[in-house]
Parts: sequence; C-alpha cells; structure tokens
Amino acid sequence: MSVIKVAMIGVCGVLLAVFLKQQKNEYALYISMGAAVLILLLAVNRLGIVMESIEKIQSVIKIDSSYVKVLVKMIGITYVAEFASGLCKDAGYASVGAQIEMFGKFSIMAVSMPVLLALIETVEGFLT
Repeated sequence: MSVIKVAMIGVCGVLLAVFLKQQKNEYALYISMGAAVLILLLAVNRLGIVMESIEKIQSVIKIDSSYVKVLVKMIGITYVAEFASGLCKDAGYASVGAQIEMFGKFSIMAVSMPVLLALIETVEGFLT
C-alpha cells in the first residue's frame, strides 16, 4: 500500500473523528484509535521487506548476528513505545503515555548493554 493511501486513511480517520467529536466524543476517540491501529498493521506488513534487507546487509558486511538482533529489538521497542504513548496521549492520558516512553527508554538501555560492554572490552583491548 502506498504512502498516499495510508495518508488518506489517516486524514479520513481524523476528519471523521473531528466530525463525530461534536456528536459523541467517545466515538471520535474510537475512530482515531482505529485508524492508528489500521495504519500500524499496514506498517507491520512492510516489516518483512526491512528484515530481508537487513539480512542481505548482514551477509555482505559479516556483522555478528547478535548485534543485528539487538538493533532490531531496539527499533521495535522504539516503535511500540511511541505508538502506545501516542494513543494514550490522544485519549487524554498524557501521564500514562510519558511513563510508557520512559519504560521504552529504559528497555532500550537494558537491551543495548551487551553491545556497550563488548565495545568497552574492544577499546580496552586496543589500549593494552
């Protein structure tokens, strides 16, 4: 699905939500969240293409697969946390959205620690 079609889904969802907000406020929230989830599902369909490209790059450059897995996990955590946080903020629960963002940041730090430790060990090996 092209970017134009996805943009149209988003714009139509927002316009419908704005129209319904005058009638029933809760319906507007459901419509906007439904449009967001639909766009997320369409984006997940593109994930296979990205993973194939990462595998091709990995085979050419000969990077350790554990580093690539960490990178993919970090990207996934970022997208999921940002999406969930945005939904919470749109629903009027900004504090919950902020906590999701904070948890996502801590999760990224935890996932990236093995790579950071390997980098420190490599630098230490060069210095000794």
